[in-house]
Amino acid sequence: MELDEHGLNPGPVRVSTAAGILLIFSHSSVTGLYVARREELVLKRLRTGEVSDPVILAGGASLYVTIAVVQIVVVAAVLSVMFGAAPRQPLSAAAGLLTGVALMTAMAAATAALCRTVESVLVATLPAVFVLPMISGICIPREVLPDAVGDALLFAPLSPTVDLVRSGWTGELTAGGVLTRGAPAILWTALFAWTASRSFRWEPRT
Repeated sequence: MELDEHGLNPGPVRVSTAAGILLIFSHSSVTGLYVARREELVLKRLRTGEVSDPVILAGGASLYVTIAVVQIVVVAAVLSVMFGAAPRQPLSAAAGLLTGVALMTAMAAATAALCRTVESVLVATLPAVFVLPMISGICIPREVLPDAVGDALLFAPLSPTVDLVRSGWTGELTAGGVLTRGAPAILWTALFAWTASRSFRWEPRT
């Protein structure tokens, strides 16, 4: 893709692509963790205590989320040096990272509800692995697509995260623009969290 022809800087594009891919991998890992801990009855035992359900799920995901965030920071630093693209709007990048982590964790909980065994996690997470990168501006920037298609993909689950992270290096979004782009990510996160709250299983199916 000729990124220059579409007014895109390869450095920020690669940073946002790396962030999106690593977040998707964390989704697969957290989904597997939830299912494995459920089958081992760990989640059921934790639930007998005083800790709330969201805290149990967030605590379980914390290790994988931390690893993903560290990887994103390291890769972003390396790419910034390689392409000479210093961050111009760090708060936008931080907002993108925060929305991405929350979205992927909520999606992992909702996906785990579909999985009967650990082996089924691979199949259940395939749409996230193969579809999300294609529709969220991770593998194909929306700017290179026809306008109608690009506008429609603005509302794909990870698109706001990708845009916010990229804006951290390009500075293309204003403060109001950051809030506007973050809104769809918040709505997707709420939808997956609501789905998980209604369908998440805390013990193995009999």
